[in-house]
Amino acid sequence: MNTARFPAFLVTLLLSGILPLDVPAQASGDSSATGYVTVAREDGSLTVSFSAVGRADAVAGQIDIHDSSPLPDQDVDGTGDSALAGSPHGVALQAEVNCLAVDGDTAIVGGEVTRSNLARYLGKQVLLFVEDSVKSQGRFTWGFYEPQKHVFCGTFPWAAYTPERTAGGSLQVQR
Repeated sequence: MNTARFPAFLVTLLLSGILPLDVPAQASGDSSATGYVTVAREDGSLTVSFSAVGRADAVAGQIDIHDSSPLPDQDVDGTGDSALAGSPHGVALQAEVNCLAVDGDTAIVGGEVTRSNLARYLGKQVLLFVEDSVKSQGRFTWGFYEPQKHVFCGTFPWAAYTPERTAGGSLQVQR
């Protein structure tokens, strides 16, 4: 085999899944992101607390989310899937942190949902987009995603999100 073509061949095997690639939890060097946020809404409140500590080869932490805003029935196709039922009391969940990306005073903290009062969120990836509140008021947003192999916190584009100023809480990002 031509040695100039070997790297491209190897990448093709890795991306195709023929050659497995086990990637450890991702962190961007020695870094951390911790905080809690409270957001008041017309129909309830959102409370998020999290702690993520990362080293070059490992990351650990937990995310707790409680959103008391009622959730509508998500069974838009009428399948009767009970996992898509509405929740008049909102959602409460916990996630184990599996990735952390820090860039200056901003961070993306991600985790797999391990506990939830709504079955539809179990196993999903939740990502928090945070901006440190020590230097300013701080900004925050979050979202759910289907878990994907080889997709990490740092690959989600900041420009795609518009974090909002927090009304209360504290966010700290360190590298």
